[in-house]
Amino acid sequence: MGEDQVAFEIGMSVMATFAFAAPVLSLAAVLGLVIAVFQAATQIQEQTIAQIVKILVISITLLVFGRTLATPLIEHSIHILNDFPTMVQ
Repeated sequence: MGEDQVAFEIGMSVMATFAFAAPVLSLAAVLGLVIAVFQAATQIQEQTIAQIVKILVISITLLVFGRTLATPLIEHSIHILNDFPTMVQ
């Protein structure tokens, strides 16, 4: 397997991982910002509120959209496992 093929497979692995993680991390960042603004406006200094809300929302998001988000990662894993014998020659 040439260097170009290795670079391509690594790039595809990174893109599949980003496809899974980016929506969840973006949601967590936006939610954290909204909660921070709310806490600043109401002068609530409790740090665990933001963490609990983020954990709940991210868990619900992964339960609802987990299969859709994981599809590119699973497909790429299947591709790697199927082509592994030809890759190591």
